[in-house]
Amino acid sequence: MKLRELKEKDALGMLEWMHSSSSHVFIKDFYHYTEDDVLQFIRHSQSDKENIHYACVDDQDCYLGTVSLKNIDLQNHHAEFAISFIPKAHGTGASTFATLEILKKAFVELGLNKVYLNVLTVNHRAIAFYEKIGFQKVGCFRQHIVKDNHVYDLLWYDILKEEFIH
Repeated sequence: MKLRELKEKDALGMLEWMHSSSSHVFIKDFYHYTEDDVLQFIRHSQSDKENIHYACVDDQDCYLGTVSLKNIDLQNHHAEFAISFIPKAHGTGASTFATLEILKKAFVELGLNKVYLNVLTVNHRAIAFYEKIGFQKVGCFRQHIVKDNHVYDLLWYDILKEEFIH
């Protein structure tokens, strides 16, 4: 398993998680994304300076998911974390591998002090995963997101460089 830059050949794998039944727990509505939307994202990601997106791939270079550092702020030493994986990669350790690798990049290569994320309260699987990795809950924006005519709380988590052990 390894992380590498996103490639156009990853588009169909990205659409797989976007169109899966589990995509309803994301804040953004990925379900309506097309292959053209994803290809445009991949192309833009290759020159984006404020966001880093990597594909996590298996030993045969097959796409398993995407892990990202977004809104990278080198002046204030923080960035936002995001992750999404195809359903067949769930439970394989790929998400843990990718998360630990991108956190190493954040804290060692980029010299960041904090990586943060937000998650809908209904995304129980993600919340358990983030807490297992070491992210700490730091707040809740109550009734912050309206999606599919429902109102959701948004939880905020972070992990500091000094808390990251790897």
